[in-house]
Amino acid sequence: MNAFLIRFTALLKKELLLLLKNPKSRLTLFLPPVAQLLVLSYAATMELKEMDFAVLDRSGSAASRELTARFSRSGVFRRRADLRSEREMGDRISRRDIRMALVIPERFERDLHSSGSAPVQVIVDGRNSSSAGLALGYAQRIVESFNAAWTGASPRLRMESRAWFNPNYNARYFMVPALLATIALLDLMLLAALGMAREREEGTFDQLLLTPYSSGELLLAKGLSTFAVGFCQLTAGLLIALFWFRIPLAGSVGLVYLLFSAFMFGAIGLGLLISVLSRDLNQAIIGAFLVMIPYGMLSGLATPIESMPVILQRITLLNPLRYGIQALQEIFLEGAGIGAMLPTIGILCLIGCGSGGAALFLFHRQRMS
Repeated sequence: MNAFLIRFTALLKKELLLLLKNPKSRLTLFLPPVAQLLVLSYAATMELKEMDFAVLDRSGSAASRELTARFSRSGVFRRRADLRSEREMGDRISRRDIRMALVIPERFERDLHSSGSAPVQVIVDGRNSSSAGLALGYAQRIVESFNAAWTGASPRLRMESRAWFNPNYNARYFMVPALLATIALLDLMLLAALGMAREREEGTFDQLLLTPYSSGELLLAKGLSTFAVGFCQLTAGLLIALFWFRIPLAGSVGLVYLLFSAFMFGAIGLGLLISVLSRDLNQAIIGAFLVMIPYGMLSGLATPIESMPVILQRITLLNPLRYGIQALQEIFLEGAGIGAMLPTIGILCLIGCGSGGAALFLFHRQRMS
């Protein structure tokens, strides 16, 4: 028994030393989990805070002003504008200037006093079904508090809800396009990250450096092979989304491929950067997942971006997954055209150029050293 404990203790000591002797390994083991816990604890909340809304008040009465004031004072909704028409409301929701609209009919106060009942319409952006459901829940509470203040126990105000772009609140309309981007980012980043690391692991990296190919050619070859895999994955994913889940595609299939090309360019650039910085397969895998977890949490997939602290909302501007999810939903549900997609495509290309350029610079330095 004592001999077994001695051998096992020595083996355990060796494994711990192997994990901790490299300064980069120590940072990888301890710093990222702590940082992610601190950052993502603020981001990962299903609470809705300061959701932008606008009011189309056709009544202009004291009762309508009181109802609007209750929405503004709730701490959940932030009043952005007064609307003049339903067309303006649709344009603002489409551009994501507002996420909800409160429509008050012309006979609102008169109906409250005469017939004892009056409708009010709450229209939410249904592209994100989870935040839309939360918004309607908060709106219903405000309506109930209005009823209690006006009539005591008997309700007089009726809330009629409608989801823009997703009238049936079908969560798949939001989730399936979002998962197309999420799975592609994870797979392509990981596949690109394993490229150089696999060469080092198998002992062929030094032979690769002796070839007459330039650093740019080597990285380009690895990137293009990953790009081809991504196109195959996209085609399979589109077929499943359209014919299995019956997700409506209001836009163009060609535009989906164009957007995804820019998105894959950004994902592969990040993967190549991780690959160049990694010394073996384990570091590459861990590095890819350490990047992917914050990207996933800060993309708007699990938590509405408007619910995050302002500093995290600004950080999401560097997240390619945020743009990929948002753009795919606009193409699928809104039928967005090439003009609306050009800014997003440009941002994704900038992310790819930045990360790919950094990978090329570091790889060239490694070859020269």
